[in-house]
Amino acid sequence: MFSIKYFISHCLQAPYSKMLDLQRQCNVRYIGYLSSLILLVAICTGLYHRWLHSQDTTILVLTMCGLFLFALCCIFYYYFGLENVSTCFFHLWCGCLLGMIIYTEDEKYKEETNETLMNVLLMSSLGMKCLWALTERLCGLVTYRSLLMTNIEAFELIGFAVASVVLEKNLTAVWLLVIAFAFTIIALRLRVLLAIPTLIVAYVITAIYWFPAIKLVPNPFAVSCFAGRLVVDTVLDTYFCGLSLLERWQCYLYNSRIFSILSVLVIIAFEITFFVFAGQVTVNHEEWYFSIPFFILFGLLWLCFHSAQIFTWWTFLGKIHECVTYYDAMTEEAKSMSRIMASKGLRYFCLISQRFICFSFATTLMLTAVSWQKDNANFLSMFLIVLPIECMQLGLLYELGKSLGGTCVGYALVAPSNFCRLDGEAVLLPANAIQEHSARSTEILNTMQRFFLYHMIDIFSCDYSTSGLTLETVENKLTSLFMKETKDGPRYDSYIIYYSGHVQPNGDWALAGDATLKFETLVEWWREACGESGSRLILVMDTKNSLPWVKQVRRNGDDFIAIQSCIMDKPSDTESGTAANIGDFTKEWVDYNCSKETDINWNEQGRSVRATYGVSKTWTDFTFHSPTEQDIESHWQNSFPSITRPFIIILSIPGNTNIFGCCDSCIRCIKRCKMKWLTPLTIDTGHGFKLVRS
Repeated sequence: MFSIKYFISHCLQAPYSKMLDLQRQCNVRYIGYLSSLILLVAICTGLYHRWLHSQDTTILVLTMCGLFLFALCCIFYYYFGLENVSTCFFHLWCGCLLGMIIYTEDEKYKEETNETLMNVLLMSSLGMKCLWALTERLCGLVTYRSLLMTNIEAFELIGFAVASVVLEKNLTAVWLLVIAFAFTIIALRLRVLLAIPTLIVAYVITAIYWFPAIKLVPNPFAVSCFAGRLVVDTVLDTYFCGLSLLERWQCYLYNSRIFSILSVLVIIAFEITFFVFAGQVTVNHEEWYFSIPFFILFGLLWLCFHSAQIFTWWTFLGKIHECVTYYDAMTEEAKSMSRIMASKGLRYFCLISQRFICFSFATTLMLTAVSWQKDNANFLSMFLIVLPIECMQLGLLYELGKSLGGTCVGYALVAPSNFCRLDGEAVLLPANAIQEHSARSTEILNTMQRFFLYHMIDIFSCDYSTSGLTLETVENKLTSLFMKETKDGPRYDSYIIYYSGHVQPNGDWALAGDATLKFETLVEWWREACGESGSRLILVMDTKNSLPWVKQVRRNGDDFIAIQSCIMDKPSDTESGTAANIGDFTKEWVDYNCSKETDINWNEQGRSVRATYGVSKTWTDFTFHSPTEQDIESHWQNSFPSITRPFIIILSIPGNTNIFGCCDSCIRCIKRCKMKWLTPLTIDTGHGFKLVRS
């Protein structure tokens, strides 16, 4: 009897859960409909009250058109399933009619009952909208995707601007303000660094200066309702949205080259228009003899840095287009935009460029302060347009510079087919063993090439020689590797050396002619080439006795060095067990770092190949390269005319001063102790692959 009840309850669980989910969604959607219904009643009440006092037929006609359109939207929604069309037209007229209420405010009937009722309904609609938006996100009913603006936001803004056309109220200033709020909403949705402060500045300037500039005393409840309903979703999404940086910016970055060109032209047009409106202070200001010199001074500074800003943004979009082209050509399994951007040096470029954008943003604020015109609504609107644009540029470059990995170059070396006795003498193998080792070595090289390509690591070389590699050849190869630089000039952040082959009992590499490569010799070559560069060396060794080198790396206290290696255990049953071979660890380690659905468990009991790694004492102090003052000066001199070189002095001001610099030594000490006493099972290198231990 119990089993039958369990079977019935188990069968009914899925449809019952589905019904509960459906009921929950319906109930939540009713809150959204209730908010719009209250808003519609409030708008009708307010417009009817204004018509009674003014007898303006325009208000009556637009109200009737709005009600007719609302009924038409309901028909489209319920009978034809045109949800998007009906929603867009409904919010278009809501924005238009709400704008009419704002524009037609009159002190004469401010305290009347109908006006008070409208204000209460507007605030109730705003409250229900906030409740609806919060509940929708708490219940997980929002599907996030990359977009700049929703149709609802766009049509409500357009409707607000259309109301100014109908009532002939300051057309230019209103349309510019609508564009400004559109860019502010986009900045909020993209979750850029200064989005919330930009929104606060926009609200304050609009309320205190913009409305008095157009000689309008608006209804504060109507303005609050319109502005609040417009941004409540995006403000909440700054917390609830789980999209990554590149996912949020995908709608802008992953577009065609033509779109990038148009976006740059739009930015140039808005910046020039802002400069023109700012220049009006020279003719309108009472103390023109003070305003003109200051405007010329800060205007030249603004022009110089904004020319650098436009050039930088154009170069950045060109690099992004190159990455997108490469991304589209890759297979679905290997696609990773962040790895591509890191390999192309975007992180270093963003670190340099964000300083240019930061100073251009500062010159915009200075020029605004010098040419402040509280009675010029067009100037105020243009300032509110360029403010979110420059905040978005600065925010994107800052976040990319902080989140992208560094550059990396790799070299793979596979030793020839021989083995070494305990006395160090190399012994040639039989012909069949040579063929088997050659096939295994070829497979190892292919595996490492796959690893380099998957993680977008620049391949310096992959060497395998059946006749053996001399110490001189290896020295030339490694010193050339250590001297290699990126295309943009700076050193690579990480240099990877892979070695698979025979070693001496002390871990030294066994080379041709009875020569060996000692760890001390390798470190000496590294210090001569990269000692002061701040780069790090990562060794990956697939050998039968590399533990001595792991111990030497752990004792190193002067360099950023890490080693990833393995321990090959003998099978417990020599007759039935399979001995581990050189190359087995490479295959497993590469599969672990290159396959998204790998089932490799390094802590599995009875493994014949166990992973181990070692890092130097200073490993935790490593950070990816940051541009120096010389790098910024070189970039400026190579990109801009020589006449602008005096501005390099301004750029030399430290842009990333650490307020908590006194705590750096304590933080470094804590990290070192944690690495020594609580060694993690995996270490993320920042290039997409990990060092692991069993």
